[in-house]
Amino acid sequence: MSIRSLLQIILFLLIVLIIGGTYFFYFYKTPIINKENSNIIFDNGQENTVENLSNDREILQDLNKNNLNKKSEKIYETKEKKIEQKIKNDASQNEIKNLTKEIEYVTNNNNGDTFKILAKYGKTNIENTNILDLEIVNGTIISSERSDIYISSDYAKYNYSNQNSNFYSNVKINYDNKEITCDNLDLKISNNVAIAYNNVLIKDDKSIMKAQVVTMDIITKDININSKETIKIFTQ
Repeated sequence: MSIRSLLQIILFLLIVLIIGGTYFFYFYKTPIINKENSNIIFDNGQENTVENLSNDREILQDLNKNNLNKKSEKIYETKEKKIEQKIKNDASQNEIKNLTKEIEYVTNNNNGDTFKILAKYGKTNIENTNILDLEIVNGTIISSERSDIYISSDYAKYNYSNQNSNFYSNVKINYDNKEITCDNLDLKISNNVAIAYNNVLIKDDKSIMKAQVVTMDIITKDININSKETIKIFTQ
């Protein structure tokens, strides 16, 4: 082999070494592992530790748990709302089933007087099955010896066991030429007594009288006025 050929080979090898070294030094980088700190250093300059990776996994697990808990809460809330709605619907259906229209009750006292009560709607009281809750109520006390007494109110409670009634809201009692208006009226058939109270007004052709409580004997129609305040009488 000539000296010229040998120089060419040496020159070629030098060029290959230079090119390879340049590529390896500038373009190829492997991660450097630090065993003491268990750190991994990447060629982009970012450093991730095993501890950081573990923390990331824990955060991811917590997020998944939170998402599952939120889904469970939503499912529970949805079920709870459905149950509440079902209870309301059942209660409404029970009220409709329990509702009776065009009710009439007739009762007689020891003196032979007849008490008739009519209501547009009625249903059994939930707390006491002996009581009937009535709406749009009209009552009449009929006597063969005296003029009739008429009672009306928005609502009333009629007791099966003793035939007593409690009228309330826009109560009116009409007899002879008198009218008594009040918020509440308790009618006790067994005692032949009607007690009007709360915002009581007694009207006739000549006067208007305001009182707190008025007790009326439904047989004689005599009234007893009880009032802590001075009775107010307005002459018409």
